[in-house]
Amino acid sequence: MKRLNMAIVSFAHIHAWNYARILSRMEGARLVAIYDDNRSRLMKASQAFGVKEVYDNYEKLLKREDLDAVVVTSENSRHREHAVLAAEAGKHVLCEKPIATSLNDADEIIGAARRHGVKLQIAFVMRYHPATVEVKRLIEEGGVGEVKVITATNHGKYPGGWFGDPELACGGAIMDHTVHVADLMRWYTSSEVYQVYAVKGDNLRPELKVEDNALISLAFVNGVIGSIDCSWSRPDAWPIWGDVYLAIVGEEGCLFVDAFRSNVTLAGRGGRFEWVYFGPDPDLKMLKDFVRCVLEDEEPRATGHDGKQALEVALAAYKAIREGSPVKLPLSY
Repeated sequence: MKRLNMAIVSFAHIHAWNYARILSRMEGARLVAIYDDNRSRLMKASQAFGVKEVYDNYEKLLKREDLDAVVVTSENSRHREHAVLAAEAGKHVLCEKPIATSLNDADEIIGAARRHGVKLQIAFVMRYHPATVEVKRLIEEGGVGEVKVITATNHGKYPGGWFGDPELACGGAIMDHTVHVADLMRWYTSSEVYQVYAVKGDNLRPELKVEDNALISLAFVNGVIGSIDCSWSRPDAWPIWGDVYLAIVGEEGCLFVDAFRSNVTLAGRGGRFEWVYFGPDPDLKMLKDFVRCVLEDEEPRATGHDGKQALEVALAAYKAIREGSPVKLPLSY
């Protein structure tokens, strides 16, 4: 059986740890190398997953002839650099969201993948969660009739570290928590956003230099209206990165999904609070599908174009906040 040799590019993003855990034991793939410019993270990840081939020089990693693909999980502002260089080296790319921090950078990544004939997939993991996939099926079967309204939340805790750095993250909760649900809305409606309005509240964490809460309103070309309540509003002890709740209103009914509610809540001594999650692992399904797409030469479920369109919604939200008025899409750049 053909196996895909893969490398993790930076453990800056928290999702890298779960991706590495999955790849280190997944049939059809091998985690053969790790790159990180942070020596402490590099050594910690090497020990955690038993990967001996480690690099703090990215170009050297990409020269490996046996390397088939990379998972880019670096800081947002470095996605363009890491994804473009990988594509130019002939490596397939699974890139953490957001695809980039500007539309020009997103175009560079998409163009590099196209020119060099490699697969480019964006880590829109919610396209793989069975609950949100079932919603897609029900909508397509006409379960609620023509969709008119979609409201969504993505609440979580402040991730810490570089997520609060405007230069590395290039935004706060809007950049971090909008793109997942904006992508789901596009997927469900098979339509594009043409207008965005957004407001942000006073920061819950005043010390942050980026926003930690906002409310975004969307209008789609096909007439659907939507809203995204994105925030880092949960306390530091909150056990998950987001909640991904959706309410979908159609002419003939409604759908409600709360993707991560398959859990046991544990509130124990000493302020201990956690969710023991026993639902499906969408990261595993996403990585398996990426490997399948590469091996079978198929189009990924979440393409570079999907990543760019979701990014544009987030960027339009920032523009709407600055200007205090609705913003038309597509954005000029």
